[in-house]
Amino acid sequence: KEISRPIPDREFKFILLGEDPNKGVKIGTGLPDLVRKQLKACLRENADLFAWSATEMPGLDPEVTCHQLTIDPTASAVVQHR
Repeated sequence: KEISRPIPDREFKFILLGEDPNKGVKIGTGLPDLVRKQLKACLRENADLFAWSATEMPGLDPEVTCHQLTIDPTASAVVQHR
């Protein structure tokens, strides 16, 4: 069964969740002001709950967390315009 994901219809803004520039998230710029402020506050308050790398997730079975792409070795790369 294919899992559909929502397609963003607006721009995003990168929000830092601390002093480390690698620890941030993107939130939609189309959110109402109050919702955006509440979301930013909630994310910053709970930033320590996020796993920013695989080393921060001990005990996870690599069979669950790792994947591989099945690629035909005879296929050639396709260059697409932006």
